[in-house]
Amino acid sequence: MATIWSRKTAFITAGAAAILASGMFDCGPLSAASVIADNWVTRPDTAVRVLLMKANRPADAVILLPGGHGNINLDSQGHIGWGEDDFLIRTRWHYFDHGIATIIPDVALDHKPPFSLAGFRTSELHAEDLRAMAEQLHGMAPKVWIIAYDTGATSALNAVARGKIDSVAGLVLISPILEPPDADSTLLIDGVKRALGRMPVLVIGHLFDRCSLPVVDRIKNAAAALRAPHFQAIVLQGGRTQFMLHDAFAYPEGSCNAQPTHALAGLEEVVTGKIIDWLSHEGAIALDARPPSAPDIASLDLPPVSQVTALSALPEPATPGFRWQVVRGLNVQVVNAEAMVSGQPVLRLIATPNDQGHTLAARLTGFDKNRTYRISAWVKSVAGGNVELAAYDSPDTDKPLNNGDAVFDLYNHQVLDESGVQGRDVEQHPNYWQKVWINLATSDGQFLVAVRPVNHRRFLFVGDGKLGLILGGIAVEPLD
Repeated sequence: MATIWSRKTAFITAGAAAILASGMFDCGPLSAASVIADNWVTRPDTAVRVLLMKANRPADAVILLPGGHGNINLDSQGHIGWGEDDFLIRTRWHYFDHGIATIIPDVALDHKPPFSLAGFRTSELHAEDLRAMAEQLHGMAPKVWIIAYDTGATSALNAVARGKIDSVAGLVLISPILEPPDADSTLLIDGVKRALGRMPVLVIGHLFDRCSLPVVDRIKNAAAALRAPHFQAIVLQGGRTQFMLHDAFAYPEGSCNAQPTHALAGLEEVVTGKIIDWLSHEGAIALDARPPSAPDIASLDLPPVSQVTALSALPEPATPGFRWQVVRGLNVQVVNAEAMVSGQPVLRLIATPNDQGHTLAARLTGFDKNRTYRISAWVKSVAGGNVELAAYDSPDTDKPLNNGDAVFDLYNHQVLDESGVQGRDVEQHPNYWQKVWINLATSDGQFLVAVRPVNHRRFLFVGDGKLGLILGGIAVEPLD
């Protein structure tokens, strides 16, 4: 058995400091206090040597999973013996430069050659290694992401499928290659589905990469079927037509990793820039990275519902001047979650199959006449649902003086349409909450406010018993 190294402290050794000071890392800025080779115990009697690039007070941390066989031969001084041409190893400094704590793991010491690496990426042991590393990184940063290139995607999805890394904030798959343990195995596509239902997923590929584009398309199709609310795919063109390898013998003849489109040659800045922007964007939505099993997270795993909830069955809100007025075509259930608006329960609104109109509306009173207010709804998407927020004054008349609405795309966080409002927007908040709002005046000090699930851009649709919203509450506040 390979010798097991005892785990070192976070301080750099004198030998490693000398290597760093001499400039033997051949790219990126050097920081003798921040870049080390460390050995992390991941299972009893074994460890994984990692290149640890620790930024000061990072908000994010990333595990970079190289492709190929993954045996990067990292030595105790931090030198990478194999894989300098790997996309993630080429671009590792971009994350460190943006204040992101970064590790690149080698193969676990108990699977170093002469042990065979065949099947290791899809093993329970490898999944356990990734779980342990993610937990270790959680001690350095509140959010941990996995970024995987080529067959690194196999490692990541294996760990997801086995339920080892549900605490990870999200997943980035670059030029993904899936190598299942056998031809009939559903392990990796199960990992895809589990990831899409539980965390943000970003997939990046090249339009002319014959190696990974079919995998990108397969993941996109799975996301569409699941109506995954936090999925994005980026398919690039361009880059260099030649890819000059530093190590011509690093990959076998004909390897995908030697092809410029698969290696995203010439697109390093573009790709890492998009990834870092995406991490920041999705991280702002899920600041506390709570696992989707928490009761207020919109789950794709809930069975379809068909029962329409009656108005009399709605829970009574305690907000002054607030009462439910209309419920139509919705199954409404109370969610056991912290209130977003005082006095209002958090509700799950699901569009039922037996109605083509899906509305929950409340009457709100006690406002100043002829004054403009901001009307807000706290929402989350369920199974891909978008939302319409509508309001009008003088609800007891046939012709309200002020009447407006806006439709919001909750996946892309943008306004799709609007009418009659003085302003509108969508804001992202922690734990996947989004606050959609419109500005509208009231002539009589009242509003009827309606929240409606929307299927893409369609207001009228036959619900499938799954698509809908989590409604955290409705609030009305004066603009001045």
